[in-house]
Amino acid sequence: MYAIIDIESTGGDPKKDRITEIAIFIHNGERVIEQFCTLVNPETYISPFIVALTGISNEMVAEAPTWAEVSERVNEITRGRVFVAHNVRFDYSFVSNEFKRMGQRYHRRNLCTVRLSRTILPGLTSYSLGRLCQQLGIPVEHRHRAFGDGAATAELFNVLLQNDRRKFIMDSLKDEISQSIMPPNLRREDLDDLPEETGIYYFKDERGKNLYIGKSTNIRQRIISHFSGDMDHGKYFELKPKIYSIDYVLTGNELVALLLESHEIKRWMPPFNSAQRRKKYRYGVYRETDAEGYINLKIGLLKLEPEPVIAVGSKRGAEGIVAGLADKYNLCLKKCDLEHTNDACLNFYEGKCRGACKSAEKVEDYNEKVNNALSGYKYQKPDFVIISEGRKPQERSVVCVENGQYLGYGFFEETDEQGYTFQMLKELIQPFPDHPDFHNIIRSYVRKVRKHHKVVYK
Repeated sequence: MYAIIDIESTGGDPKKDRITEIAIFIHNGERVIEQFCTLVNPETYISPFIVALTGISNEMVAEAPTWAEVSERVNEITRGRVFVAHNVRFDYSFVSNEFKRMGQRYHRRNLCTVRLSRTILPGLTSYSLGRLCQQLGIPVEHRHRAFGDGAATAELFNVLLQNDRRKFIMDSLKDEISQSIMPPNLRREDLDDLPEETGIYYFKDERGKNLYIGKSTNIRQRIISHFSGDMDHGKYFELKPKIYSIDYVLTGNELVALLLESHEIKRWMPPFNSAQRRKKYRYGVYRETDAEGYINLKIGLLKLEPEPVIAVGSKRGAEGIVAGLADKYNLCLKKCDLEHTNDACLNFYEGKCRGACKSAEKVEDYNEKVNNALSGYKYQKPDFVIISEGRKPQERSVVCVENGQYLGYGFFEETDEQGYTFQMLKELIQPFPDHPDFHNIIRSYVRKVRKHHKVVYK
């Protein structure tokens, strides 16, 4: 049985925008046997642009039921049925996030009629719903309304079923993980209950001891991929029969997941996380200014004072990092602690060093290159918080760094972030110990463009 669904919304972001209308057509594989359609009060403002696009106004939804009032019907009518939609990720994300706002999980197998159409009906000029229906002679009434688009999608699904000679639809619905590749001591119910959300997960043995800790933006899919292929070779082949249960912690976003994963691995030392578990920092790269004013990079054993610019596991690793910076930024090998001769450095003879080792390069020019080389290893400012997505739509996360030290993370209910100061956000965090790994994670995250995060400085 299939539940063919179309929704209209206040915008395109399922984490922030809300459903304004939903239509559901129950299909038995031959025809539609039941249907449900209702406007939904989004409990938020509908912009003029969306009103013009969908025809659904604020006045129309004012007396409509809220999602809380229709959710039980939606859950009931779609239970045990395949969620079908045109561009299913859009509609499925909105429906699952509406349930998430209520503290409920919504999981259904799903099919996308865009993907099915490309496979079953190749060679068409366009696979948008409107153009598809036009090419296939399917009438569409009330375009950009849930009932009209949903009814058209149901007719399209009929066409796909009739033309699916290679049984692509049935193949798409085959069990995503067969019993034969499941860990022998893990209950199937434990897998079915896993969320399709961001967080960390734990594989545990029969005594509840952590064997492996990982993170993912989709916990369920990542764990299935483990069982489907990752554990068929090497040390993970030994892990599979030892798994008796799975636990998880939702984090809302990848940054918190990365930080918590790294912390938990160091805390529990799982035997199958050997790489991160054994990582120790014994050497550091330090910056010093010589008598001429040039910034020198020095490699030495890790110490508290002065604080290193870069913490590294081994001397060879430190030399490799510094050599890479010297090559990329045309730095002097002698002033990078990589050569110790009385002559000019090798980079000078190769035309890379501009003569700092012979006092021929201007101090300010050389120091600018060093600062540029090190910019990726330091924060823009030492005190800041990163605000990002939370574990549910109305929640936000906060990660705090003060005096260059990682303090921890926390969550808060979203209202008006503009009114939050650094100090107020700092008080929301759960304290965690600092570690160089955490700063590598934070710096890498901040350097990337993230749609749902912003930085607040002290």
